[in-house]
Amino acid sequence: MAKTIAIDFDGVIHKYSNGWQDGEIYDNEIEGCFETIKSLMDDGYCVFILSTRSPDQIKSWLLPRIMISEYERDGVGNDPNKWVDTRFGYKCKVIKKSDKFWNEKYVLGITNRKLVATVYLDDRAMIFNGSWGDVATRIKSFKTHQEQG
Repeated sequence: MAKTIAIDFDGVIHKYSNGWQDGEIYDNEIEGCFETIKSLMDDGYCVFILSTRSPDQIKSWLLPRIMISEYERDGVGNDPNKWVDTRFGYKCKVIKKSDKFWNEKYVLGITNRKLVATVYLDDRAMIFNGSWGDVATRIKSFKTHQEQG
């Protein structure tokens, strides 16, 4: 089975500095996210973005950040939405609803469904250590990296 990494969008890729704002993706990326994703892909990992947002909305936000338009590349043409090349060496696509796994290398998948992964990277996750003993206490005191200041 492929080594697959699921990465949360808000607060992990998208800065999300003001929390939920009517569903708009308003912020820039967190520094280093695309370089790290590229590094993981170069090492053979399959990577996808997991979010409750619409995958198409995320793809629209991603394209100008990871790809170059025909106009940017050639200085000709008048359609800046015609994406032809990548800045980071990978493309992105929305994962089909029928797909149960993400095994595509060098393509950043995007979904709003939880798929099987080796690791889930999320700013709101806690590791379950096999015991429910202190879970309630840990949940009550949990803070995201933004809240920790």
